[in-house]
Amino acid sequence: MKDIIKQIKKSKRVGIIAHTSPDPDCMSSMSALSYMLEKMGKTTHMFVDTTKLNVKTKDFYAFPYEINQDIDVNDYDTIITVDTPASHQLGKYYYAVRDFENTIAIDHHDIRDYNAKFEYNNPESASCSEIIFNLAKLLKFKLDSRFCSLIYSGIIGDTNCFENDNTSSNCLKVAADCLENGANKTNILFLFKKMQTQNEIALKKIGYNKMFMENQIAYAIFTAKDFKESGADECPAFVNELLNIDNNIFAFVIKQKEKNTYSVSLRCKEGYNVASIAQKFGGGGHIQAAGMSFVGAPVKHSKLLYEECLKQIKEKQNV
Repeated sequence: MKDIIKQIKKSKRVGIIAHTSPDPDCMSSMSALSYMLEKMGKTTHMFVDTTKLNVKTKDFYAFPYEINQDIDVNDYDTIITVDTPASHQLGKYYYAVRDFENTIAIDHHDIRDYNAKFEYNNPESASCSEIIFNLAKLLKFKLDSRFCSLIYSGIIGDTNCFENDNTSSNCLKVAADCLENGANKTNILFLFKKMQTQNEIALKKIGYNKMFMENQIAYAIFTAKDFKESGADECPAFVNELLNIDNNIFAFVIKQKEKNTYSVSLRCKEGYNVASIAQKFGGGGHIQAAGMSFVGAPVKHSKLLYEECLKQIKEKQNV
């Protein structure tokens, strides 16, 4: 971390890159870092290789740039990646990171598959946003409502409102510090845990009609047609709803991104591990919340994922 601080202090122009299909912690850690560096007098630009962000995400983070824009590495003296364990999650920006000299990687996942010149990775942190908060304290950055709201939203996102088993005493302390320094708890909880658009409800209806549930495992597959019919860009809470039905142990949702390209959100109850399942398919994440992507037939992959979930349940029952 000392090396990272040294590099940040001497930087003037910083590019910050987050992972594809950005979640609240990803957007929070990137936006909070950018906000802090701008306050320190540096010029920053944020990059996410995705075709679109949903409206509430864009509004909350006040994301100021066009999505999926090109990057000219000659414009920066430092490039930082946040919350991104896998090189493919950098999308088209991977080559900028690979070929650039002064790179920094800040992360909290167990496994990473690419290198940066300076790295700080702490799997004990429930969210990458916690690490950005600790970095701010080390830089003696003056905490304010905007910065703390960004950090708090990242913690809420990656702990599922303090429900997941990655919730630690440290993340609760950071959350408390954020609240003491003006984080807008009410707005954040409504936006990320309660608010649903009518389009998202329409997509949920489609999902429930298509849902498969057996052996305490539930899943649904959303096609491009489903998104078009509902008008929804995303439905992030649906996988948690599947997990909460009856006594389900595993849930996953497969979503079509492009032709033959799909992303998967996986969830499980305490005592099981979806990160290990995601890793088998080139993805990753946390023990109770993970993700992956694939190219090919969704029905085939749903069966493979189902079998992996069932294998864990059977192993547990045989113990």
